Amino acid sequence: MRHNKYIGWDTFLGVIEQVQKVSPWLSRQMARRAADWPFWFSGLSIKEWTDRQACVHLPFSLRTSVDGELCQGHLLLGAELTLRLLLLRYRQEFPFRYRIRGSRVEVHHALDQAVDYKFAIAFEEWERLRLELASHSQGESEFVFHSYLADGRVAATFTFQVAFQLEKLLPA
Repeated sequence: MRHNKYIGWDTFLGVIEQVQKVSPWLSRQMARRAADWPFWFSGLSIKEWTDRQACVHLPFSLRTSVDGELCQGHLLLGAELTLRLLLLRYRQEFPFRYRIRGSRVEVHHALDQAVDYKFAIAFEEWERLRLELASHSQGESEFVFHSYLADGRVAATFTFQVAFQLEKLLPA
């Protein structure tokens, strides 16, 4: 791969190692599609990744900031990684494909500190989506969550429109 010459490769390998502890299959998928996962350039790191919640940390650095504030592109990348991690975890128990159709970000405060993302899908929302996929084989949902500055204030609100499609199961 060509990416080993770029800054952030060590961070990406760290993410792969974290993921491999939870899911060797998923870590292989991420390594295969490294060009599709530009998240490590921002210095993003996974703080927590459980069955129902994903937490990601975006450090404040010269690479991610301009004029003393984090760039919205890096901020949105962190939110997208958080969403993708949680959806990939759900894919392990229920086979579906997803595509992010749109995203919006609303910044509430100056982004002059590190940012933490925490995202969880409510059980009722997940069950509704799963039943919709099972009956219609496709669906759409909108996810809204926040990121927080290091001092605890809400940094930004993210809204993602995601389209889902049920994957065909292979016969046993």
